[in-house]
Amino acid sequence: MPRSSKRAPYLLEIQSNLIDAVTTCVIIPLVLPDSFIPAKILNPTIPVLGEPYLLCTAEITAILRSRLGQPILSAAPYRAEIIAAIDRLLV
Repeated sequence: MPRSSKRAPYLLEIQSNLIDAVTTCVIIPLVLPDSFIPAKILNPTIPVLGEPYLLCTAEITAILRSRLGQPILSAAPYRAEIIAAIDRLLV
């Protein structure tokens, strides 16, 4: 489990596994649903251990890989929604 805040208890690593030679990785926080009113495409819901969390795409950032805990799930089933959210943020 990542070392994160109460508002954003989980971090979603979105960086490709092919880029593991660097000490940093790109993440998007997963925040509690009552943290803000989500934008339709920008903030999809991703369930973690049966609870809904919002992808806080506007807070995308890079952190040291050593700050991450062990992975607890794969977000692969939500790949299309995650890519759409990043696309909405950047385009």
